Amino acid sequence: MAKGFMEHFRCGGEPEQHIATELCQRAGLEVYDVYCHSEAMAAMAHTICQLEGDMLCKLPFATMAEAEQLGAKWNIISDKSQPVPGAFPYEKLIEVKIPTFSFDYGLMQENLQAIRLLKHKGERVSFNIEGPFTLLSLLVPSKEIYKGMRAQPELLRRLCEQLIDNIVLEAAYVAEAGADVISYADPLISCNMVSPKVYTTLCGDIIRETLQRITVAVPDVTVHVCSATSAAFQRAGFCQCRPFVVPKGMCYGEALCFARHQAGVQLVGHGCLQHSCCKMVKPVVYELKLC
Repeated sequence: MAKGFMEHFRCGGEPEQHIATELCQRAGLEVYDVYCHSEAMAAMAHTICQLEGDMLCKLPFATMAEAEQLGAKWNIISDKSQPVPGAFPYEKLIEVKIPTFSFDYGLMQENLQAIRLLKHKGERVSFNIEGPFTLLSLLVPSKEIYKGMRAQPELLRRLCEQLIDNIVLEAAYVAEAGADVISYADPLISCNMVSPKVYTTLCGDIIRETLQRITVAVPDVTVHVCSATSAAFQRAGFCQCRPFVVPKGMCYGEALCFARHQAGVQLVGHGCLQHSCCKMVKPVVYELKLC
């Protein structure tokens, strides 16, 4: 659990919330249900929110719904273990097929219903959506993706375009279900992991398109970009950053809501939603403007 004060700009990304067995026992829930059934998802998010003194209920706890939609596998070996990725569906980038997401079955439907259940209770909900490179890493080994950046950039761009279509569609459904914040991260890629040229001409350009389309699709939802993504994005010149000062003593989640309601701040970066319950050392929310 995150505690104490938030130190801005030092977050290493937005890791998935790992649900300890003892936490499930405390909430009277089974690990499998927390990851797979809407009622338990909502109950666990509410439990964590209360324990941390947070004002945001965060969903989901793993990228299992996207994996299911894409034909990848996540396994829950027992009721006492965390989900783990299964074998890759493809060995080579050129083999990858990207189906269109559906929202009326499986884990995707359960996630949306969990949002509705929390909203019915009057909660503010944050929902995590992964970027195209991370989703692609569910389907093929990461080394194939990095190799594709040099050897097959057009193929990689085409696959990412198809994934962006799904991401934007998911964001729209999440917003319709009632989410207040969409947390966006793409931890597979940053300008520290590829050459500046590859990031500028390919990776950053794809991330910009993703964020552009998400913000248009969900105009009433705050889109929060994890600092690992936003810092690289700004350094490469894909966005500008404007600090928006909030009242002192606020927790980060509260500050995001304040910035949204007071100034219409929608696209935010250089922070970490895993610290949304922490009081801010510097009372500033960083608004991003895409270039």
